[in-house]
Amino acid sequence: MPFAKSAQAMRLLDDPRYVPFATRYAFDLTRFAVEVTGMTPTHQQVELLDSVAPPGSRTTVRSGHGSGKSRSLAVITLWHLLCYPKSNTMITAPKIEQVRNVAWKEMADVLEAIRTKGGSTWIADYVVFESERVYVKGYKQTWFVFAKTAPKGAPENLAGMHRDWYFVIADEASGIPDENYSVMTGALTDARNRMLMLSQPTRPSGFFYDSHNKLSQANGGVWNAIRMDSTDSPLVSSAFIEEKKQEYTEVEYTIKVLGEFPEALDDHLMGRKAAEACFGRKVIQPNESFGIILSCDVGAGEYRDKSIAVVAHVSGYGDFGPDARRVQIVDIPIASNTRNLQDFSGDVFQVAAGLENVTTMVDAGGMGIAVCQALEAAGLGEVKRVKWGAPCFKQRNKERFFNLRAQAMVHAARAAKEGRLGIADGPWRKDILDQMSRVPFHFDEKARYTIERKDEMRKKGIPSPDMFDAISFCFLEDANYMVCENSGSGSLNAIQAAMAEVDGMFSDV
Repeated sequence: MPFAKSAQAMRLLDDPRYVPFATRYAFDLTRFAVEVTGMTPTHQQVELLDSVAPPGSRTTVRSGHGSGKSRSLAVITLWHLLCYPKSNTMITAPKIEQVRNVAWKEMADVLEAIRTKGGSTWIADYVVFESERVYVKGYKQTWFVFAKTAPKGAPENLAGMHRDWYFVIADEASGIPDENYSVMTGALTDARNRMLMLSQPTRPSGFFYDSHNKLSQANGGVWNAIRMDSTDSPLVSSAFIEEKKQEYTEVEYTIKVLGEFPEALDDHLMGRKAAEACFGRKVIQPNESFGIILSCDVGAGEYRDKSIAVVAHVSGYGDFGPDARRVQIVDIPIASNTRNLQDFSGDVFQVAAGLENVTTMVDAGGMGIAVCQALEAAGLGEVKRVKWGAPCFKQRNKERFFNLRAQAMVHAARAAKEGRLGIADGPWRKDILDQMSRVPFHFDEKARYTIERKDEMRKKGIPSPDMFDAISFCFLEDANYMVCENSGSGSLNAIQAAMAEVDGMFSDV
């Protein structure tokens, strides 16, 4: 038997099959994908593979959902590892977990395909997987793929690699700090070195954005810019596209489906005009059934950060479509910046006592936990603790929102724009308008909505959006309610009666 000596006892460069293998595939990445991994690449993937193949290539890819980006990255990485002796490949991303959980898993799947489906199954035995490194057996220190990220403000952590066959791959590239790119590109000193960037196009600025614009080949630069549009991918069903048209906001659809940069990303959830339209709007009619939510945001009593209680009539459970959540804000009976949690808890209890089948939602972060405990100890039923900073529970929301705060506020803003949020006029009007129109957000490296932290808002002179926070609780993914037997103004009258003894609700105490 000509190849009886196994990979356990032979190094790859000594295997007589290796030179013909590398000769056949080193400059034909698409052939490697088809013949070695058993892949049937789409036209979009072929464009990507052919772009990466030439020595010295610079390829940048903006993509939508499901277009095969992650699988292509894995095939490309193993191609470079196996076809170029003593090559080094660095995969970087905003977070090391991104590499371990996605790129490493995809590479393991592709290696298994090489082992079982391809025409060169023998070569899979030469690849070794470790948590931080994938390498060719017998060459751990010289022939490998590794994962590396740079701590914020320390791009030099990515420096130090100079090889004949060096390859830099930046995944979720739109979220990588711009200063990191000068270090990564600075290591590509040999004419044969390659670089590949892949990402959803989350922001219309920065190095990744520039690689598709002023630094692209179309504009005289070195980067071959590719767009992998989900609507043009045979891997993505028309049903999925239609679903996302309904589910996503316009900017999300542009980024996550079309694989395109938004033309101009306004960094606030909504404008003042959309907020003003909510006042006086009736979204639940007198003959419709509804539930009541008493939504409470517990403030720190500083920098205009008030403790708020909002009474809302709610109907519907969907995020979009015919059953989309509708919220009618009927009263804001408590708005105080006092630090006295005992008084606030007592006032909330009084309000709840005047409401039928009320569900009380209370911010359980910081001082709010004491309010929750006080209400529960007093025997108030249906107290739901809101953990504002926790991740979403529903998988589809985990993929869209950084945490529950982002999920609720984005859905509240969407409801305002779609005419599903109505707010009663009152002395709170100016504060709510200021807050609703000044909620800064951005998309993270996974193209998830992320709301600016309150301490960062404070640095920019933006007050805490306490009233809009409380309104947004009504749009949380688990904001359930009990249907009231009585509709109309009876509930509001009961609140007013229960609160008659409380003075100075809208003055600073």
